[in-house]
Amino acid sequence: MKNFRPCLFMLNFSIVFFSSYAIAQNPIITNQFTADPSARVFDGKVYVYPSHDILADKGRGRIGWFCMEDYRVFSSENLVDWTDHGVIVSQNKVPWVDSTSYSMWAPDCITKNGKYYFFFPSKPNNGRFFSIGVAVSENPFGPFTPQPEPIENVRGIDPNPFIDKDGQAYLYWAAKNIYVAKLKENMLELASEPQIIEGLPDKGLKEGPYVFERNGIYYLTYPHVQDTTERLEYAISDNPIGPFKVTGVIMDESPHCWTNQNSIIKFKGQW
Repeated sequence: MKNFRPCLFMLNFSIVFFSSYAIAQNPIITNQFTADPSARVFDGKVYVYPSHDILADKGRGRIGWFCMEDYRVFSSENLVDWTDHGVIVSQNKVPWVDSTSYSMWAPDCITKNGKYYFFFPSKPNNGRFFSIGVAVSENPFGPFTPQPEPIENVRGIDPNPFIDKDGQAYLYWAAKNIYVAKLKENMLELASEPQIIEGLPDKGLKEGPYVFERNGIYYLTYPHVQDTTERLEYAISDNPIGPFKVTGVIMDESPHCWTNQNSIIKFKGQW
């Protein structure tokens, strides 16, 4: 379907059964078009924050292209039964977003100091290039309140927030390359200058970063166009800002799915 981001909606971490009686379907969302999910574990539940694609037509979006006007969130206690919590952010309720652009692309969410910070890209009113904004809530399912302005000095898509063991927060995002910067304690501003992640392939589009830490090793997963479509690769480092070393391929190219974003989480003792 040309009008939608390929692959209706599939989490790229294993969805397994947690009892002998329940087996998860895949894709897990079948009543709407969703893509580019970020998964998080909050209070014993998995929350999935995807982009939400609708059919473009005359006067609504660009026909034949992604048409995304809002975000929804889904949650599950067992990866089998899912709850749709409805719309959490809409383009016409974010002051800095061009509400005619339908460009609410891949988001992510994280919690710090009792609040939830929802990071999302979109096209701003005053420019061509994507900016990244933040909406804040007391709950992982909202309601979220968007900040009046995007994050200063960030241009790109696919935001990925990460909080290290020492409490320092980082923001990763994509703009052909993958960038990283420290975040201030308020989670709304950069605390350092953006820098390109070193050690990743020089050639080919790289996007959709997702970072996690396990046993002192920092893992960075990212889609990369090695040939003609994206394959899902990963790299490792002993520092959240790198340099990273490309270590392997998680998912090979597929002729049926051009883009390939993912999340890797620990849930009920399993990665």
